[in-house]
Amino acid sequence: MRRRTSGQSIVEMAFVLPVLLFVLFGIIEFGYIIFAYSTVSQAARNAAETAAQLPPYQTWLAYAPPSSTGSSLTYTADTCVRGIYNAAATDQTLFTDMTNYMTISYPNATGSNDTRNLDDRGPIQVTISYPVTGITPLFRLLRIGGTTGTIILKVTQRRSIENLGVDPTTPSNVACAKNVADWYVLNP
Repeated sequence: MRRRTSGQSIVEMAFVLPVLLFVLFGIIEFGYIIFAYSTVSQAARNAAETAAQLPPYQTWLAYAPPSSTGSSLTYTADTCVRGIYNAAATDQTLFTDMTNYMTISYPNATGSNDTRNLDDRGPIQVTISYPVTGITPLFRLLRIGGTTGTIILKVTQRRSIENLGVDPTTPSNVACAKNVADWYVLNP
């Protein structure tokens, strides 16, 4: 006596397939998030190490596009700030424009007080808050990161200042401008 069991396989597959897809998508998604976090962390680490060598003046970091001084210069015109942004962009793989989500700051600064000095060895920190959207529908289905499935990876790297932006290749031996007026003096 032979029984027909073809319908049984379909029902079993209907019960098992969602669990298998959930596990598979979970492995893919969390592997991707770990890769993204590693990439963002490496970019912040590179930027912080460069910032320790070329710490920009606190006053220059206040200039954000458009410049509050009315100048056409943006904050990346300064050699030190541009060097930090370039260091963050060196190891980008799948992630582009990571520097658009980066902030450079002196955590011990109070108001307009500049902590850029070697006596304190005050820290400089680089923070990258990068939005990463999942590659599978798992995060959207579970409402992780809202309806778009976007997670914000925030990485902060902090280093002690090692150098005050001395650059022997420039005529004045100074790489970092104090402000826009000083930038015009350093870049005739």
